[in-house]
Amino acid sequence: FMFTGCGGGEELAPTATEGEQVQQEEPAAEPEEEKLPEELSGFAGTKTGAFYSQFADGKMYMEYETEIEGQQMTLISATNGDKTYSESRMGDVTAGVSIIDGDVMYTIDHNSKMVVKMPLQADAQTIATDIMEESDVNMDEMKSGKRTIDGKEYDTEEWHMEDGASIMCFDGDQLAYIIGEADGTEAIMKIVKVSKDVDESLFEIPDDYQMMEM
Repeated sequence: FMFTGCGGGEELAPTATEGEQVQQEEPAAEPEEEKLPEELSGFAGTKTGAFYSQFADGKMYMEYETEIEGQQMTLISATNGDKTYSESRMGDVTAGVSIIDGDVMYTIDHNSKMVVKMPLQADAQTIATDIMEESDVNMDEMKSGKRTIDGKEYDTEEWHMEDGASIMCFDGDQLAYIIGEADGTEAIMKIVKVSKDVDESLFEIPDDYQMMEM
């Protein structure tokens, strides 16, 4: 289309010829700023996330002490993928052993040499046997704070999940305690040992024990 100016009678250049489209150059997009690892994931930037990142391959061994019904207990837990091992001890005496393999749980009594096999109950695993992942928590509900245990102050990160809350207590970057809260009760677990090495024999069911299925 041709346009005529009012004053000088000059013909103005066409805005577009027939069959053509005017193409405008878009400004070049600015290159994205490279994000640091801690910016990619809020969970990874927490003390809890850093602690559990050690066990990205799904293997974790933990020993901790707690009080159950007035008795001091040493608890051992090990995780390897969908297998978990739990043992409770009073002194040097084993009070109970359970092994979870997929959707099956085995309860082992070494004294009677008996194994009870049963379907896994939904609440069978405790927080101590789980490897916490980002999908398990809500970053918006995480609370940082302080907690004094036995006269010493620790940095805390409180995480809420479906079945309760876990308060992770850190001495610097070292996990010192896990406090589990559920149904208005609180259990304090003192971390004694943590390792990425898991003995595979822990998950073996003794083949010379009597098996009972429920």
